[in-house]
Amino acid sequence: MSDRDWERLGAATGAISVLLFIIGFGIFPTEIQAYYADEQSGIQAALVLLTGALFFFIWFLGSLRSALRVAEGGTGRVSSIAFAGGVVSAGAFFAFITLFAGAAFHPDEATPEVTRAINDLAVVSGAPALAGLTALFAACAKVALRYGAFSSAIGGLLALAALAQPFAVGAMLTDSGAFAGDGVLGLFLPVAGFGVAILVMSGALVQRAGRTEPAGSS
Repeated sequence: MSDRDWERLGAATGAISVLLFIIGFGIFPTEIQAYYADEQSGIQAALVLLTGALFFFIWFLGSLRSALRVAEGGTGRVSSIAFAGGVVSAGAFFAFITLFAGAAFHPDEATPEVTRAINDLAVVSGAPALAGLTALFAACAKVALRYGAFSSAIGGLLALAALAQPFAVGAMLTDSGAFAGDGVLGLFLPVAGFGVAILVMSGALVQRAGRTEPAGSS
């Protein structure tokens, strides 16, 4: 494979990670204890998919940082902030996956209270990812709008994605209503912002793989 092919593949890992995240999260529970006991194999399969999604997300961060760094120039301070935000969110996803894996490992040997506690820890552990994702998307938006890393339309979308992430803090504060970990504002809005932003950036990077100039320089 040529360098351009590898660059395209690296850029596409963002889209791959979003696809695997969607499939993996689509399998998760509503009835905690019974679900973990009855659907152990399905949950473990979902965890494998989420682990793969995490791998591709981390790989995508490398491709994204490279593109941002080229566009920003200089010391690359904002590009470094974006990369650091992505790494922090990847760490939070790692904790989330690990806790869910623990709950699904021997569900028949644990009391409902223990399973519920581990499940709740997994849900709450995902909330700190909002700090990393907010920094990631806000920094990407700045490099897009100021330095032309992406088009102004994509820059605006990234800014909206950054604004959507803090709503996930509701998962740490309540277990019911729109701001809960399964609510419209506490889950679906931040997740939608994440998915759309990563897909759009991944697609833009795939399209211009092999080019050295930023999107806004032409």
